[in-house]
Amino acid sequence: MVFDARGVALTGANAKQAAIFDEITADYLDYRTTAFPKLKALCEDAPEFAMAHLLKGFLLLSLGSQTTVPGAQACVDHLRQRGGLNARETGHLAALKAWIEKDTHLACHNWDMVLISEPLDILALKLQHFSLFWLGRAAHMRDAAARVMPAWKSSMPGYAQMLGMYAFALEEVGDYTRAEMLGREAVERHPDDLWAIHAVAHVYEMQGDLQQGLAWLNQPLTKWGDRNPFKDHLWWHTALFALEKGEYARVLELYDDAVWPDSSKFYLDVQNAASLLARLVSFGVDVGDRWDALATVSAERNGDHVLLFTEPHYTMAFGSTGQMDEINKQISSLSRYATNAPTTNAHVAENIAAPVCAAIRDYYRGDFASAVNRLMPLRYEYQPIGGSHAQRDVFNIYLVDAAIKAQQLPLAKSLLQERVSLHQNSYGTWQKLAGVCDSLDDVATAKQARSEAARVAAAPWPK
Repeated sequence: MVFDARGVALTGANAKQAAIFDEITADYLDYRTTAFPKLKALCEDAPEFAMAHLLKGFLLLSLGSQTTVPGAQACVDHLRQRGGLNARETGHLAALKAWIEKDTHLACHNWDMVLISEPLDILALKLQHFSLFWLGRAAHMRDAAARVMPAWKSSMPGYAQMLGMYAFALEEVGDYTRAEMLGREAVERHPDDLWAIHAVAHVYEMQGDLQQGLAWLNQPLTKWGDRNPFKDHLWWHTALFALEKGEYARVLELYDDAVWPDSSKFYLDVQNAASLLARLVSFGVDVGDRWDALATVSAERNGDHVLLFTEPHYTMAFGSTGQMDEINKQISSLSRYATNAPTTNAHVAENIAAPVCAAIRDYYRGDFASAVNRLMPLRYEYQPIGGSHAQRDVFNIYLVDAAIKAQQLPLAKSLLQERVSLHQNSYGTWQKLAGVCDSLDDVATAKQARSEAARVAAAPWPK
């Protein structure tokens, strides 16, 4: 029997293979591109190493594509033939099988059981954290980190990453003070922890603190060149801060150079790109032909339904390029998926994902009143579709714009007044409120909104 760097037992490995697995685990936690090639080589060298083959299956599924499911199933079949797993590894195997069957709620339950018996299992924590994020289960993320934290010592490898996960979960439940504190501590302990950097960026996004946010993410574009596509999501956050400040030319530069530098097919890149373009267009920015490449990728993935949060982003790309047939194909496919998916997935597909996609379709075909009618009842129900508060906010932007275009101006004014209370440093939102108030002959509010927009635009960039 050998152990990992935290003293967790591993079956089927020798000491050298366990050390390599520790390197792979560290690379995975840091989003390094080297993680999977190293893991693939280790699996070939160590056919009896249970956790190596389990992690291979998990990483394949984390790519968010149906094409990787057979590879993950091969890992399950291999481990069934091998046998001899310990209780913790058996729990991981149950989680892998559940994930393959698209029952990520059950997978997360299995990881709960693993972590209750072995709180130092950093992979169980990270994999569960990832899956809970795409289920929109922020409180579960928080509690999972909170219950394992007392077992950890600050000297243990992975301690900083555990803090980073806890910090992000705290941010998502609105505990911004502790989230910033723990996130900053995590980065101080381990500056390569992109998730902790991300957690603190979310704090500043939710607080509308452009100065802190821009300063926090002020890095050269080459900074995270050795990381996987998650680094592009950090540039998306950088672009959001510039967007709120009204620096639209800078946002387009970031889009081209960092957010969507090539026609990626990775789900997170699609989400980043579509939501950023939608925000730019909402603020009146001409984005040129940037939607075209995104729509091409979306068409290739139409019908995949692995992560339901991605679905509305495909719809945005289709709608922006006039491909209504693709949207109808997508919504029909979602309806079929809902009939045979696990219960929780079926509920989200039928009651959240499909209606949001339909609302965005209606928006692009000019039926703005219908878009409003679909989105208004859902505006406090989005969370189970997954993603973060900041990511899901794009649906609120569509609602505001639909209300304006439907000439439902009192509703639009109310929604915008809600937004500026949360986004007090949003140049474009203040400008939009001013325009609506002009149409309503609310001279005083329009004047105040323009004054606030000017204040945001005049604020200096951080050095």
